[in-house]
Amino acid sequence: MRLLPFLLPCMLAAAPADGWKEFRTPSGLRVVLEARHERPLVRMELRVAWPDAELPPEGCASELLCAVLGRCGAGGLSRFVLERTLVDRGLKLNLVGGRHGLAWSMLADSQDQEDAFAFLAHAVFRPSLSEGIIATLRDSKPSVTAEDAFRAALGFPREGITICDLEPAALYALHRRLVRPDHAILLIQGDLSLAQARQLVLLHFGTWAPSPEPSPEPKPGPRSVRIQRQMVPGSPRIAWAGSAAPRGDARVRAAHVLLSYLLEANFQHSVWNGFSLESPRPEGDAGPLLFTTVPSLSGNPERLLADHLKRLASRGFSASELGLARARWRAERIALALHPEDQLAVRAHCLLFGDAGAYLEDVSLEEVNAALRARLSTLQWLVQGPTEP
Repeated sequence: MRLLPFLLPCMLAAAPADGWKEFRTPSGLRVVLEARHERPLVRMELRVAWPDAELPPEGCASELLCAVLGRCGAGGLSRFVLERTLVDRGLKLNLVGGRHGLAWSMLADSQDQEDAFAFLAHAVFRPSLSEGIIATLRDSKPSVTAEDAFRAALGFPREGITICDLEPAALYALHRRLVRPDHAILLIQGDLSLAQARQLVLLHFGTWAPSPEPSPEPKPGPRSVRIQRQMVPGSPRIAWAGSAAPRGDARVRAAHVLLSYLLEANFQHSVWNGFSLESPRPEGDAGPLLFTTVPSLSGNPERLLADHLKRLASRGFSASELGLARARWRAERIALALHPEDQLAVRAHCLLFGDAGAYLEDVSLEEVNAALRARLSTLQWLVQGPTEP
């Protein structure tokens, strides 16, 4: 609680002067503005998200699309000319993404806001998808280990990309089908009025329209990784057990976020037993889990890890442990006010998928322990080396 007096002025300074205002373009692009006039800056975050039903059978196709977009030019400019132009005009444009969405961010001086809107629009729906870049990526042969593939299947960020046999025409069609205004949200924060924002958005994004191509029929059931249990040769013996990020509404995901804090606290002590945990929370939301045995662990690593997780599922967590997890999540949400760019990204995510943090205080201990049992009962396993010592 001693942190609050220090952070409270930061939170008050970060509070919107005019509040969040919202409007939509005729093509369905949702635009949310927070007018902030204390600094001559404009930040923008444009996110495109697509449901699982929109994805091609192989998720690597959308990863290839992201990789190509990150290397190509836009608005008729080559990548080299585009990057030089952005630097010369003091604009910072970034793209991140993967299997389930893309996010472009832009930072500019408020006097350059028209250029910022123009180049962001070029990058989003006027890219120059070079066949040469596509061929280079497709022809490269990255070294992918079984662990790399396992982590990627669970939803962890890749070091590289999975190369697909995708022709340029198919990639163009994928871009038209997935990068759509009715799947997108644009957050604007900075030194401009609602009237200016409307004018600039309609000027630069008004011609962005959904593809006329029909979307595929929705596929029933939640997404799950395909690997149930895989063994690969190698030494030393290591076992990995993982769970992809959960699906569900904001309250369900809130239980899994609290679970990730509880598991982190538990596995800080378990590292001495030979186990470790990775539990990222992208944009403050529920993410994948990955349990790993250390290479020096003696005996059967799969059995030892499975026994530890079984005991954990049987015991569950206590009310006092849940209180500590709530405190950690609460502190991280408060500290977010110190990082405007992260704050904008988290808000965009929450507007698209719902704010799990809104249920921080409401989720019960029973819900968290039910989430624990659900995650541990559906783990995917990868074992390197023999299962028996």
